[in-house]
Amino acid sequence: MKNTTCRYCNKDFDHLGSHLWHGHKVKARDYKTEFGLDYNFPLISDKVKKKKQLRFEERREYYLKNLKDGSKKWQFKKGKSNRQRFSEQSMDRARTNLNWINENKSGTCPVCKMEFEHLTSHLYNAHGLQHAKK
Repeated sequence: MKNTTCRYCNKDFDHLGSHLWHGHKVKARDYKTEFGLDYNFPLISDKVKKKKQLRFEERREYYLKNLKDGSKKWQFKKGKSNRQRFSEQSMDRARTNLNWINENKSGTCPVCKMEFEHLTSHLYNAHGLQHAKK
């Protein structure tokens, strides 16, 4: 498959991210940056993705309960990260959706995929994006 082929050695893998580290000592984020790939670019095969989705659906209640209970195991760390969270392609994709957002003031953020009542405020505050003027 195209999305699981290593661009260093041209071999196919089910888990490309694991191969990158063990075979080339390269982290997935560095690999994606080097080849200009979107940070959302998948490094697993469709077969593995489907298997993970089925496993999640089997244990959906368990995962959601842990998130709601505020279990330490699932909490995010406080503070700002020094990493860039979104690739340029993700940001460009978000910018192209801004015209639609202007017409629909509430909705799903195209960058972080969360629902917001005041979407334009969220885009400006969280991602530094300003809505396009009509």
